[in-house]
Amino acid sequence: MDNLFFRRVLLVEDEGLTRSAMKSLILSSEPTLDIDEAGSYDEAVERLQRDSYDLIFLDYQLGREHTGLELLHWVQQQELSLHVVMLSARDDRETVLDCIKNGAGGFISKASEEGGAVFREALQTILNGRVYLPNSVLGKGGHTPQAPAPSKGIPIDSLNLPPRLAQTLRYVLHGLSNKAIARKMSITENTAKEYISDLLSRFNVSRRTFLIVEMARRGIEIPTAAQASAT
Repeated sequence: MDNLFFRRVLLVEDEGLTRSAMKSLILSSEPTLDIDEAGSYDEAVERLQRDSYDLIFLDYQLGREHTGLELLHWVQQQELSLHVVMLSARDDRETVLDCIKNGAGGFISKASEEGGAVFREALQTILNGRVYLPNSVLGKGGHTPQAPAPSKGIPIDSLNLPPRLAQTLRYVLHGLSNKAIARKMSITENTAKEYISDLLSRFNVSRRTFLIVEMARRGIEIPTAAQASAT
């Protein structure tokens, strides 16, 4: 696979053996990726302050002192335009939607008995430029791998949105807050809220969390940082 969406990846997992196994699986799917590792919250923050990444695989539990959600909040506060995929054995609907609500752009379950197959399917989906969520959240039930999807994501431009709404959706898929979106687009926060309300109405969903779920169902591709910044 020649992935055009992500080049630099940070894998954040506190269990060394699990981290090594995940890194091997990722590289077997896309050998050209440049992968750095972090075993703790502090190490991850240090790397994110020093280097630029396109994609983060982030474990929900990061030892006793910090959680993956705390690092996700830090990423949001820094207004980093990158894609965060949560990894967790806790994959109930509430947990998954809470991660999406807090800025994650995907979620891979580690609870499935077919763990390797699920992880490989998730990687294929993500590296082909799409949002990956567990089937239970997508309404298909269970932990089985998703049905084969197209080799490429469907561009946001195919949704025929006005340019500013398309740009807003790109930032939403990066997990940016309303305040961060407003700053990136040089608009007021109220205007950003209006754009997002318009998107919710167009796709018949009640919250931005469900907007991301809907984009995952449709196979809409994750924008690169450059695409998200384009007007």
